[in-house]
Amino acid sequence: MSGAMGTVDWSLYLVTDPVLGGGPDRVVDIATRAVAGGATVVQLRDKHATDAEVEATAAALLDAVDVPVFLNDRVEVARRLGCHLHIGQTDIPFPRARALLRDDQMIGLSVGSDTELDAVIALDGRGPDVIGIGPAFDTTTKANAPAGLGVERVHVLADRARAAAIASVAIGGIDADRASLFTGTAVNGICVVSAIMAAADPAAAARDLKEAYTR
Repeated sequence: MSGAMGTVDWSLYLVTDPVLGGGPDRVVDIATRAVAGGATVVQLRDKHATDAEVEATAAALLDAVDVPVFLNDRVEVARRLGCHLHIGQTDIPFPRARALLRDDQMIGLSVGSDTELDAVIALDGRGPDVIGIGPAFDTTTKANAPAGLGVERVHVLADRARAAAIASVAIGGIDADRASLFTGTAVNGICVVSAIMAAADPAAAARDLKEAYTR
């Protein structure tokens, strides 16, 4: 079932990584600069921090930016802070997460195959508000990531999602040189990690990505 497609600008979605960013204490600053450069959504992802550490960083991020903020796989923290949630296929089951959060809290879900998308479309009630389709290309950012799907396969999955009124972003191995490959496809935006987190100038990197994707 559909989520909140059409109500959010998904065009440039940043997923943070404290290692690529030079440490957890730099994440909020990098994300803030990225938003100033054109990032439209930020997901705070830190698989090694405690819930208390994630909550403190998320609270600071919520104060610093005026775009939707998602937490990766920290449903209790998201519930306490009132921010949004992103989950993967092996995290908390989607129906359970949806039941724990308020109606105004969005949930994103990672999808990498027709089978996974079939399960999303078959959900009773409100489904995910956005799906991250990937990896689009081979990537080393995420450990044990499968082989890249390629632009055409991402487009096909995104087109199926769009027909079900579910927004989507492409993720995995996307940089400024590849961003334009998704212009005109069925995805609602591109999702990046290292292209911004490892950039010397996050604001400039965000501008370059946004311009490449939207031109």
